[in-house]
Amino acid sequence: MPRIQLNALKSYNFSYYYKINVNDINLWGHMGIPEIIAIIHIVRRDVLGSLGFDENDLGNNSALIIADVAINLMKELHLDDEIIIETAIGEIGNKSFRFFHKVCHDNSIAAIIEMGAVVIDRTNRKPTFISKEFLNKIVSFSDIHMTRISPV
Repeated sequence: MPRIQLNALKSYNFSYYYKINVNDINLWGHMGIPEIIAIIHIVRRDVLGSLGFDENDLGNNSALIIADVAINLMKELHLDDEIIIETAIGEIGNKSFRFFHKVCHDNSIAAIIEMGAVVIDRTNRKPTFISKEFLNKIVSFSDIHMTRISPV
């Protein structure tokens, strides 16, 4: 079976610093896919928050759901590794867009992750158009935002 091949973008607009803690490690002693996805969900919420939105409120009674996820793992990550997750938003359509993530450790890429987001009407739970307010924010998403967290 051929692998999905993701490519890193030339630039990202958001950087999230994270130190891998004991809760992020699986039974084999490294960070697994479920743990990476959990951290990416935190990053996504932080990116939206920095834009003044929440995944449950993108304006005009809309929210987002994640429709697909693709991950390429390139390197194992272990306890106490410090990683940088870089994020960009792109492939913006009328009702959907994508999050692009690059996870780096020691100046090399550890993982590339893409998530497709569909905007839905919160009342009828059906796809709806991206609000103009949110669309303007993500289209002009060009400043670098830095956030540093320390796991509890």
